[in-house]
Amino acid sequence: MKKITPIILSGGIGTRLWPLSTKNLPKQFLKLPFGSKLNLFQQTVHGFKNKKKFNLPIIVCGDEHKFLLLDSVKKLTKLSGLIVEKVQRNTGISVLLGVLYALKKNNSEFSLVAPSDHYIKDRDYSKLIPNNIDNIQNHMIYGIKPSFPATDYGYIKVSNVDKKISNVLSFHEKPNLNDAKRFFKKKLFWNSGIFFINNAKLVEHYKKIHPKILEIAKKIICNLKSDLDFLQTSEILLKKLPNISFDHAILEKVKNLSMLKLNLIWKDLGTWQSLTNLSTNNKVYLEDDSFIYNNSINTSVISDRRNTIVNDISDAIVVSYKESLYISSKKNSNKIKEILSEKKHKSISEYQSLFYKPWGHYEVFSRSKNYLLKKISIKPNCRLSLQKHQFRSEHWVVVKGKAKVTMGSNQKILKENQSTFIPIGLKHCIENIGKDYLEIIEVQMGSILSEDDIIRLDDPYKR
Repeated sequence: MKKITPIILSGGIGTRLWPLSTKNLPKQFLKLPFGSKLNLFQQTVHGFKNKKKFNLPIIVCGDEHKFLLLDSVKKLTKLSGLIVEKVQRNTGISVLLGVLYALKKNNSEFSLVAPSDHYIKDRDYSKLIPNNIDNIQNHMIYGIKPSFPATDYGYIKVSNVDKKISNVLSFHEKPNLNDAKRFFKKKLFWNSGIFFINNAKLVEHYKKIHPKILEIAKKIICNLKSDLDFLQTSEILLKKLPNISFDHAILEKVKNLSMLKLNLIWKDLGTWQSLTNLSTNNKVYLEDDSFIYNNSINTSVISDRRNTIVNDISDAIVVSYKESLYISSKKNSNKIKEILSEKKHKSISEYQSLFYKPWGHYEVFSRSKNYLLKKISIKPNCRLSLQKHQFRSEHWVVVKGKAKVTMGSNQKILKENQSTFIPIGLKHCIENIGKDYLEIIEVQMGSILSEDDIIRLDDPYKR
């Protein structure tokens, strides 16, 4: 049997599980369900570990999370390619780019497309491959037998609900509750968002249905630019493509599609209720802090704060994380995305205190008009860019690890409980020369305290 190329999609903007999931850290980078050792993206990659059946995976991701993604995947496997979309254009474009690259890289006959932010218990994608793979002439989608009338998933109607593989009759978008109850009664299946693709056939379909999209996508693949560990796409060309889902672009328009029924525990974890339903305990501790849960019924609490008390409430979800708090009835907890999408709430949806960078991350503890306090965590063998500032000075205190600090033409070593001062305008850099994370406390003082006040003189990450 010829090897199949995994295509893993990693989009997502981090609003449906706010405040745990954010724009900087969407849910595919969270270790879910709670207590997991791997984040959802890593779990997806790990599911393709069968090297007898799969080529190395192709990842398609947005520009904003590429370093975070690379840091996650490097611990698990090598890649066929990591395609970075400068402008996100939904799954109809991402799948096509992945397939075109699979044909170019491996001359791969088949691809298995999987989202990176779903949960599958004991996932092993090799078990999803049908035995008669060489006889498959078209694409196949994977369906899940519903356990309740959900309004958060698309539905698939098939010719025979009892067969493992059957013909697809129609697709249905996320329904309202009445339609969901009707779909549930008629035994329609949930759309898992996992696709088995006949690569050559897909190119034929795009050529027939969306020839302009195919033409531009081919140009994008031909003009991919290698940049560090990434394959960068053309922003100009991507902007010419529509924002269209793979279902709308292809699956709803082609004939003779099949659906394979999956008998496994699957959740897309798109709502707080779907996430908390996986927990065996209403009380979820993100840190070992004081917590009191008193006289409350069917109430799920996710907290990283000290001294959290929940008293005498029912059917609710309480999420207390970092500097944000979300309280909702379980029934309507999925409306968080709708709420955050309103322009008047933009300052809340875009507020961040934790920022991920190619060298590590930093967390802002306090900010005022003339000072900013944060903790910087730098990965081993990584450094910040050589830089200077026009409007601020900086004080650094090493609280963990060993650092090599460049200040002007001088260099020095700083260890735990040692500090230094960087005046305005002095070029400087800090590098982790230890084996573990380097942690420093940084206090910025000045008239402008923003990431815009960085003049990079030498940047290993080509920003």
